[in-house]
Amino acid sequence: MKKIFILLTLCILFNIQTVYADYLPYTEPAVEQVCKKTVVLIDYSENKNVRTDAVFCNGRLCIPIDEALGNMGGEWRYAYNVYSIRLDGRREFFTDNTGSNRPEICVFENKVYISVYELAETFGYCVSADIDRNKISILKSSCSSVIPVSAGKGKAAYIRLEDIAADGMDKAREPKYTADMLLKLRFTAQYLYERGQEYYVAWIPVYADPDAGYWNDVSKDFSLYNSYFLYVMDYMADHGGHIGLHGYTHQYGSTVSGEGWEWGSKTLYGISDQQKRMVLAKQCAARLGYNTEFFEFPHYGATDSQLLMAEHYFDAVYQSFPNESKKNILTYTERSGKRVYYIPTPAGYVINTEDNGIFGKMASCYENGWAMSLYYHPVIDKDYISVSIKNDGIIWYYSPNGKLPEIVNRATELGYSFSTFR
Repeated sequence: MKKIFILLTLCILFNIQTVYADYLPYTEPAVEQVCKKTVVLIDYSENKNVRTDAVFCNGRLCIPIDEALGNMGGEWRYAYNVYSIRLDGRREFFTDNTGSNRPEICVFENKVYISVYELAETFGYCVSADIDRNKISILKSSCSSVIPVSAGKGKAAYIRLEDIAADGMDKAREPKYTADMLLKLRFTAQYLYERGQEYYVAWIPVYADPDAGYWNDVSKDFSLYNSYFLYVMDYMADHGGHIGLHGYTHQYGSTVSGEGWEWGSKTLYGISDQQKRMVLAKQCAARLGYNTEFFEFPHYGATDSQLLMAEHYFDAVYQSFPNESKKNILTYTERSGKRVYYIPTPAGYVINTEDNGIFGKMASCYENGWAMSLYYHPVIDKDYISVSIKNDGIIWYYSPNGKLPEIVNRATELGYSFSTFR
């Protein structure tokens, strides 16, 4: 009996190694700074509209450090490979991040540039974008209401911001994430962060609209809109957000990203193409300096072999475990040779602003001992977030009648706090 057990164990291990050997290997892209020149108008305050020769560095908008600090009343010095910046009575330090794909400082053609995101967020400014005028504003921001603080850390719950995609320049459709909505998404993230809530971001790395001939890879296609999309992504990644991949394009055939499938039993892609798309999605994130914490199949469409494929490339799959007894709980499997977590969403999703059924589903999770887990499309609350941009700053307000504040409050009442599974 002992010999049979050993033989079976060896067979299982051999099969796992054989299956893994058949997978397309994932190769991490090289760490490098890819730059492209651009020209943009910048309003530092009082509507100056300074015409600026800037650069996109790894997709991020970077502006000349001399000009930026000159217009903002600051100063900078360079010594021992560190850039010391003094602004608004504070001194902070920056590096050129040669070992990172998310630059703080970019040196291009012997000129020093600073990332707009790093400059703004470090010193408490906020960035808005007017894509039609090729303009950004770097202004102080404030909230016109007091955001209540959640009462301590409760039991872990999970919320996912769904279908985040850079679709704002698709002229063939009405895009969800225009520059205005991206600014509201940034304040959505700030609202969650200031409430002490963590959240998952289901990001579609490449937005595709085949009928319009439109393909947008934010890691390669440098533009003002894409840099603003990355500004918001960077904010989320640094303020309670956990970035994950929601497919590669979340579509196939002539369907548009966010609507079509990509895997599942009826996929148009063969096994090698399915693996390639997972690899390409990871590489897209890596080129931007993001650590991808999960994979989510579009519309949860996945066969068992595709689930195993995802387990090979990722450490977490945002999907119910394919076992009836475990489908509503956070669990893990080691069948692939490593531990991979499955994160379910038994509370489902928020259909629209009138959907109060989500609260009953949350209560069911509480009563049945399931994972308190749901997903939510941030565009649902677009009319509940107001943003006013003036010469002296940006004022924002998230109405407590918005669906997200109601969800956070209900979770808090039940003794939960939105968190990370790790």
